[in-house]
Amino acid sequence: MQRREFIRTGCLTCIGGGILSSALQGCASPYYAKQVELKQNSLVVKKSEFIEIKKDQQTMRNAVVAKYEKLAFPIAVFRLGEDQYSAVYLECTHQGNEVQPHGNYLVCEGHGSEFDNKGNVTQGPAEDPLRTFIVKTDKENIYIALS
Repeated sequence: MQRREFIRTGCLTCIGGGILSSALQGCASPYYAKQVELKQNSLVVKKSEFIEIKKDQQTMRNAVVAKYEKLAFPIAVFRLGEDQYSAVYLECTHQGNEVQPHGNYLVCEGHGSEFDNKGNVTQGPAEDPLRTFIVKTDKENIYIALS
């Protein structure tokens, strides 16, 4: 193999690996909170839902999806910082399809709209941001005000 061909093959392999890694990460299914309850018109999600343990190593999830049977769509709760969270209703403002979390952003599979972790439109065709909720926390829980 000549030097030029070796470099070309090596570069293509690196680029392909990076693309494949990104694609697989984007395909990972979102984590659904195991315990979600309604208390005084607020959904309550445990902060511990963000803890993920793999091979005895603890990491923090970027997002947790909270499903409640009385809501037509789930709510994505994003961890923005140590004790900062955002809560975004997963109904696309374009045509009402369900939006899916992909890491730290949201994608509408219906028409390709994308939103950041605060519900703001980053790519159309949607023009309006997603519905968001006021979020409060205490030592153990995240409270998502539904009113």
